[in-house]
This record gives sequence, C-alpha cells and structure tokens, in this order.
Amino acid sequence: MRTLDAAEYAYLNLRARRLRSWLTILGIIIGVASIVTLISLANGVNQQITSRLSGLGDDVIQITPGGTRSMRVGGNFGFAGGPPAGAQGGMRMSAIGGFGQDEQLPLTFNDADELRRLDGVAYADARVALRGTAALKGRNASVSLTGTDPAALRAMSTTPLQAGRALGPSDRFAAVLGFRLHNSTFAGQDILNRQMQITINGTAYAFRVVGLLDATSGSFTVSDNAIYIPLSVAKAISPATEPSQVFLQAAPGAATDDVAARAEARLLDLHRKTPDTEDFTITTAATIQSTVSQVTDLLTLFLGGIAAISLIVGGIGVANTMFMSVLERTREVGTLKALGMRDNDITLLFLIEAAAIGLVGGVIGVFLSFGLSALLAALGVPTLITLDLVLLGLFFSAIVGIVSGIVPARNAARLQPVEALRYE
Repeated sequence: MRTLDAAEYAYLNLRARRLRSWLTILGIIIGVASIVTLISLANGVNQQITSRLSGLGDDVIQITPGGTRSMRVGGNFGFAGGPPAGAQGGMRMSAIGGFGQDEQLPLTFNDADELRRLDGVAYADARVALRGTAALKGRNASVSLTGTDPAALRAMSTTPLQAGRALGPSDRFAAVLGFRLHNSTFAGQDILNRQMQITINGTAYAFRVVGLLDATSGSFTVSDNAIYIPLSVAKAISPATEPSQVFLQAAPGAATDDVAARAEARLLDLHRKTPDTEDFTITTAATIQSTVSQVTDLLTLFLGGIAAISLIVGGIGVANTMFMSVLERTREVGTLKALGMRDNDITLLFLIEAAAIGLVGGVIGVFLSFGLSALLAALGVPTLITLDLVLLGLFFSAIVGIVSGIVPARNAARLQPVEALRYE
C-alpha cells in the first residue's frame, strides 16, 4: 500500500470521528503551546540579561573586598555606588562566621598602586565610598558618594552623559550625578551647574554639579544612585578611608582574563593569602555571563520539564483515542486483511493517524504560542521564539503522536482476519 493512499485513508477516518479527533488534538495543542511559550520565556529572560550585561564592559575588572566565601550585606549589584549606608568599615556576612561581624576591608591604596603597574593594565581606579546628606533648593536627601579617578571613570564607563560634562583632572569640588538622583530624588529642579551642599561627617561642602549621567542599564562602573566626585577630594574629606573597590581596565590588545589572573596573583602575594583563603573577589563580565547562563539554562530545563507534563498527558490522550479506534474498527481491519493487506500496511495506517493528530496539534500549538508570547510581551514579560524552538515543538508533537500510536497499531496488525470479521 502506498504511503499517500495510507495518508488519505487516515484522513478519512479522522474526519469521520471529527469530535473525538479534535478533543485529542486539543491535548497536543496545550502541551506544545505550553512548551514553546515557557521556553521562549526563559530565552527572553536570557536575552534581556545578556543585553544588560553587554553594558558592563568586556575589558573591565572589578575587585571587591571579601572572598567568594563571603557575601556583602545591603550593597547593590556590582557595588558601583559603594557600600550600603553606614558601611565605612565594610560590614559583611561570612559563610561560616556568623552575621554582622565587622571586619576591616582588605583593599588598600597600595594594592591599587601595585595593580596599576601590572602588564596589560591601562587604568586602575581605587574607589572611595562615602555617605552624606545633599541639600538643594530646600530638598534634602541621604546620598552615596563615590570618589573616583576622573580619567579612569571616563575610560571605563559605558554610560553616556545626559547633560553637562564628565569630571576633569583639574576639578576639585565638582560632582556628576547618577540618573536616578537627578530624575527622581531631585527631579524637576535645575541642577546642572548649580551648587549642591553635601554634609559629610558633620561638615558641609559645596559641590558644583557639572554632569548628569544617563541610565546605566546595568554597569560595573556606574550606579544610578551615586554622586561621583574626584578621588582627591574624597580622600581629603575622609583621609582614613580605604578603597571600597578597585576597578582595572585591560589595555588594548590585552586579554581581560589574563590581566585578571595577574591581578589575582599579585593580590594573593601582597595579602599573603592562598586561593583558598583569599580575602577579595575578582569579577569580570565573562564570569557574570557564565553564572547567568547556568541559571537561565536551569530555568529553561525547569520550565520545559513542567510544560512537558502537559504534552505527556496529550500523548496519553492520543493513545486512548487510537485504542478506541482499533476496537471500533476491528471488523474493518479484518476485511482489509482478508483482502490481502499486510500487517505492516495496517500498522502504517494507524501510525499515520497518530502522527497526524500529533503534527496538527503541534502546528496549532506553535501558532497559539506566538499569540501567548505576544500577550506576555505586551505585559512587559520578555519572550523569544526562535526557529529552533518552533521546529523542536513540531518534532516532539509528531514523535508523541507516533509513540502513542505504536501499541494500538501493533494490536491492530496482530488481529486475525477470521476473529476480526466475527467481532461484535
């Protein structure tokens, strides 16, 4: 029997049992739509995070106090804006030492000077974090200040200025404000080139706002919530303060990972530590991307596994429909075999029916997933449907149909013509 004839015969049988066929197909539709939509959700999250990480800077290396066995309490991602309020001494939580234990930050300006001299390092920026109260036109706010090397900040930052200019080498009491400060905290005020009074440790200082940063979209070197001032001024205001973090920028042509490895070796030597006891953490965009990829891969696996349950349920529905079809068409199978149709031909008939149910359900499920993804996107949830994902959904829907129809098809092929013709 030709495959085309078998397909036409299967189509006629499915059309004759239209309601049951569509109810069975519905199970496949739900399963495929669930798988494609949920995996597209994981893909969208991964794409959005990757896009944000692209703004970190491939040549920037961040060094923060505390080894990888410790976790800073209260800081923002990357600590670009410095430690949390009141964290001059570097409050952190040890993985084995309890909570809230006050420890001296291990990074020093001498460390930064040593790292600046390493091969492949273009800039080394030792950041000083301060807390203060800013006052402008009667509005007061608690703010985080970051003392930074103006040249290093300009070289490393991927965040453009919304207005004004960057800090210059000759600036003293000048300040550049993060996006959220001038768009939320002091919104609606004419800030640029105005004097802002900032009180630090009980002493008031007048800073001129020379620049306003744009939104960071995720950055190593810049925070939306910080005010950036020259490092020399920050050190003069609080001379006993050590760096809260150090940023390195790899020189053009130098491999960032190699520079990070040299920095780690140098700090281990300076601090007289081993890799198992190191009291600092080195982070690059590549290490963050690797961690994020592991998390999103697990998310994809988890969501795909949940959605696969509904597809399995749909497969059980296909198997049930095919078993019922065999029972209802027992005499028909006996007639076909009496006319000379072989066991393989009978098997092919039922397998094509099962595969058709799976494939039709897969096609409709894929189209439904496009609609669901568009709805999620309208609600602000990132999704990404790729060609590979569409083909995967169609492939699995057909496979589920075929696998679910194997046993009923074999049962039909094994019927004896005489017994089948006598079946009531």
